[in-house]
Amino acid sequence: MGYNVYHKVLNASDYGLPQNRERIFIVCFRDDLSIGDFSFPRPTNIAVSLNDFLEDEPKAKIISRPDVKINKVYVPEKNIFGELDLPNKPLQIGIVNKGGQGERIYSSFGHACTLSAYGGGAGSNTGIYAVNGVYRKLSPRECARIQGFPDSFAIDTVQRQSYRQFGNSVAVNVLKEIIKEIIRVVFNTKPHYSHN
Repeated sequence: MGYNVYHKVLNASDYGLPQNRERIFIVCFRDDLSIGDFSFPRPTNIAVSLNDFLEDEPKAKIISRPDVKINKVYVPEKNIFGELDLPNKPLQIGIVNKGGQGERIYSSFGHACTLSAYGGGAGSNTGIYAVNGVYRKLSPRECARIQGFPDSFAIDTVQRQSYRQFGNSVAVNVLKEIIKEIIRVVFNTKPHYSHN
């Protein structure tokens, strides 16, 4: 069709967002641009946890059910430099009901599971998180944050729609890094890996 096509699966967890969100990205250049060396951006591997993105007073559904089962308690350890050793992945610590999608409980010291536009269970769309002794869903603003949207971004006032909006969204941080690489190859500049 007259294009050079590049594709790769990238995870938002590798680009400074606390969400396990693997998606395929496809970048195409017209043949007449003579671009033959595109590389997808290197992971920034910034250590973040969901706690870094939570609201102080969220408007989020609290899960207070007798069928909550916690099978692990995650307490982050200090590394040799004195900082908390936080893994860049979700840390499942329990379940509600049978533990299907939307019924898994995660520690807020890890990353969030993949946001979804549609889903069932007590934690539909976001999953359930243990935050300060409470089991709850993420608020729409928290969903926006873990997709990389600034707090100035206007969220749909209908909560169901806002969850769909962020469940269908691309992770902004990943897209920014890809765009930097596109600009680099189109204008034939040196690689830029400062990730600012």
